[in-house]
Amino acid sequence: MHQPTSVTPRCEVSVSNRFSEVRVLPQRSLLPARSTTFAASITLAASITLAACGPSQGSMNPRYVTVHNVLAAMGLSQTGAISEGSLPAGGESKIQVSLPSGQCHTFVALGSGAVSDIDLVVREASGEVVARDATHDAQAAAQLCTTMSGDYEVTVSMADGAGGYTLSSWSGEDGAGGGVLAANRGRGSCSQPLAFESGAEIAGDTRGGVDAMQGSCVDGASPEVVHSFQLASRAQVTVSLQSSFDGALYIQSRCGDASTEVACNDDFQDTSNSRLVATLDEGEYFVVVDGYGQGAGQYQLSMGVRELRPLAEVCRDAAPLTFGQSISGSTAEAADYFHASCAGGTQSPDQLYRLEVSERSRLRAQMESDHDGALHLRSSCEDPNSELLCNDDFRDQSHSVVSSVVEPGEYFLIADGFREAQFGSFNLIAELAPVQGSSVVGDSCEYLARVPIRETLSADTFQATDAFEGSCGGQGGADLAYLIESRGRSRLRVQARHPEFSGVMYVQRTCGDGASEVACAALPEGEDTGGVLETVLERGEYVLVIDGQGEDAFGNVDLEVSLDDLATLERACRTAPLLQNGQRVSGSTAEASDDFHATCAMGAASPDKVYRIRVPRRSALRVDMESDYDGALFLRRSCIDAASELACNDDHEDNRHSRIETTVDAGTYYLVVDGFRSGSSGHFDLEVDVSRP
Repeated sequence: MHQPTSVTPRCEVSVSNRFSEVRVLPQRSLLPARSTTFAASITLAASITLAACGPSQGSMNPRYVTVHNVLAAMGLSQTGAISEGSLPAGGESKIQVSLPSGQCHTFVALGSGAVSDIDLVVREASGEVVARDATHDAQAAAQLCTTMSGDYEVTVSMADGAGGYTLSSWSGEDGAGGGVLAANRGRGSCSQPLAFESGAEIAGDTRGGVDAMQGSCVDGASPEVVHSFQLASRAQVTVSLQSSFDGALYIQSRCGDASTEVACNDDFQDTSNSRLVATLDEGEYFVVVDGYGQGAGQYQLSMGVRELRPLAEVCRDAAPLTFGQSISGSTAEAADYFHASCAGGTQSPDQLYRLEVSERSRLRAQMESDHDGALHLRSSCEDPNSELLCNDDFRDQSHSVVSSVVEPGEYFLIADGFREAQFGSFNLIAELAPVQGSSVVGDSCEYLARVPIRETLSADTFQATDAFEGSCGGQGGADLAYLIESRGRSRLRVQARHPEFSGVMYVQRTCGDGASEVACAALPEGEDTGGVLETVLERGEYVLVIDGQGEDAFGNVDLEVSLDDLATLERACRTAPLLQNGQRVSGSTAEASDDFHATCAMGAASPDKVYRIRVPRRSALRVDMESDYDGALFLRRSCIDAASELACNDDHEDNRHSRIETTVDAGTYYLVVDGFRSGSSGHFDLEVDVSRP
């Protein structure tokens, strides 16, 4: 039995026993404003120094008096026992409590001594977390509102530090400080989700919730509120959230099981809005209102349900697509019937088209959209496992391309969108070509096209035959050949961008003669910098071949071809400024030409400047660059030979710094100051360090 606590006359406190009620005369200057959140109220109250009340003479934590003032002003009354104890770092204490229904219950834990962070978690009998504290300090508060009586477990733990604790519980009538959970007479957790119906608008507040789960598009530790709804048949569901904070929405078919998430959206147009559009089968689903980061607060939630036609009817009514004819369409008012293996499942509205192929052929479909679109192709409309092709982004988010060799039959092409809520206008075209190709300019040595120098060449092998083969590939693939004339000893560089297929490019001295091959390089499908071929040509005529890696490897690729006089480049290398050990040099590439390229920085096809570095003995070489643009550095053993590259760096810590570190033998090396991709130039500072390895 504790004796009454003696305090100064300003604070009247009576304690009859360990579980007694504490009566405190209000001190209005200590009360937070009404707009202060519940958790902030507890933190503020617990941190105020009770100078007016003097030091505590009993074992009770003196901050409890101030906390009592705040909670009483919020309409809450102390209930149950006041528990006190001491715990080591990492230790925890579990207290069993029985709570009546129809009230909001608040638990407050105050740490003392060397406690830096005390945690508080409330679990129901099943073990599910129904409330917890989200702060990281010496006081903790958790709140839940019950709709039925039951037993709960309250766990106090020392997250950081060790010392004493005081745990008290408070309650109020439904709605007293309980926010949305009290207002809806339910916790809004997985065990007691709040009912949600089509056409209804719900006003809520996540600050009464608990952080028990997280959606795939959400980051942070915010409290959430769970709503549930039932579907009697397959339907498209649109859920919209407007929040006073950075809110987020996700839908699960089994509440709390992240693997059953069917859709997730953080921001729709701005951070105050989220929207989900999902096609769902019959059953129960759970809509979770969450927050990004630490976001929490008031929200408005609405839902619309659109009954869907049977999939067999949709497939039967698919619009026929004429090959070679471009069409325009929109998914803005469409439903979401089809999902795919790419583009986050394509849970967006879609449009369906039917294709009839009479003989084995090459097929290519291309789409340009005003949204993040996607294309997928099926051989059976109703069977998602019959998917043959799927593409989300090609070149950028507004373009999609699918291509392959297909057998005779019926196919279904679907214009769709990335993940959920991506819809809008699009232009679509599908093409067919004979599987063996047809006669086009450049598909044989008799029909060569002259390659333009320093201009972008669009090479499309879709209609071409297979006439050539390179040492690094090209067997069985459609190919095109271009004539190159070198008027003196020159450096040839071919930069490929956005190839629609996996292929190779190679140079032959004699057209069609593999033994006369000068160089061969790969074309990685879809990459922005889709391969580089660089070689030295003597005076004469050569053939550049663009080839596919197999029967179904065909399509378009953009080529940037340059032919530079080697004598001019060699002279620039010989007269390049010499860098000294420990020297700091400033310069600019703003007025320079683009003479050198690299394996990093997306090819480093920007204006550049070359320097020489002489190393007297085997040494560790480090070069640091700071620039006012997205710069890049690379080091070569031979100035002209790209294959002699020893090191390349685009970003070191950020895109305004680059660093090369390598060990080199005695000799002269060439350092090139360049820029990311194309068009990156400006001022830079260099510093060279040569030391023993």
